[in-house]
Amino acid sequence: MCETAIISQRIGKIGRRSFDRRLKIASPFFVEKRGEMPRLLNEVDKLCELLHNEFSTITKSDYNAFASELKIVISTLKALYSESQNQLACKPYNERLRQQISDLEELDHDIKTFRIAAPQNAALQATLSKLSNIDLSKFAG
Repeated sequence: MCETAIISQRIGKIGRRSFDRRLKIASPFFVEKRGEMPRLLNEVDKLCELLHNEFSTITKSDYNAFASELKIVISTLKALYSESQNQLACKPYNERLRQQISDLEELDHDIKTFRIAAPQNAALQATLSKLSNIDLSKFAG
């Protein structure tokens, strides 16, 4: 069973934090407070880990429960990344943020492709069934 509620809570928390960071960075009086960006990045790491761990149990209804929030978080993080490029105080975090955005996009794509669409594709399911019946020991050297 997928931890949909926990995933949604984490996504909401990250959404609020990333939006808050965007507002602060946009201010002409921006000052990086110690630990704010690392806390946000750690939350994104936890979300990526949770999505990865729950990947095999995510259903279409689970995904539908958090998909729109996940898309908003990804776009907010992209905007934060774009705006933080001009801030010297954010520079140490930009590469990690860029990688996390990429990780979230990849997880979102994989969930849509392999957990939602693949089970509904009869041709793919038939091919996978045939592949699972192949005795690979015959190919071992």
